[in-house]
Amino acid sequence: MRLKVQITLLFALGFFYTVSAQDGELSFYEKQAQKDAQNEQLSVFFSLEDEKDFWKDQKGYEKDLKTKSPLAYGAYMKAKKAAYSSHAESCKNDCTHSDFYYQQASFYFTYNGGQNILEEVIAETVQIASPRIL
Repeated sequence: MRLKVQITLLFALGFFYTVSAQDGELSFYEKQAQKDAQNEQLSVFFSLEDEKDFWKDQKGYEKDLKTKSPLAYGAYMKAKKAAYSSHAESCKNDCTHSDFYYQQASFYFTYNGGQNILEEVIAETVQIASPRIL
C-alpha cells in the first residue's frame, strides 16, 4: 500500500514538472516572438539582398519551429500577432516599413491558431468555385 502511494505521488510530481516545463517553454517562445517582432520593426537594411536574406531566415526559423513543436509554434505566432498589432496601433501612419515587412505583417495579422485565415479563404474559394459535372 505504501509503495502505491509513493508511486502515485512520484507520478503526480512528474506530471506537474512536465506541465510546468511546457509552460516555461511556451513562455520562452512568447518572449522570443516579442523580441523578434521588435527586431523586425526596428531593422534597417543596407541592401535589398540583405533584407531578402533576413526574411528568408525568419520564415525558415518559423517553419522549423512549426515542424519541431507545433505547440511552441502556436504560442510564438500568437505572441507575434499581438506584438505586430500593438506596433500597428501605436504606429498608425507614422512609421515607414518595407514591402517585405508589410507582407510578413499581413501573414501575422491573419494567423488564426492552427491555420492561417488566408489559407482558409483560399480553400473555401477553391471548394466553392469548383465546377460540378452531373
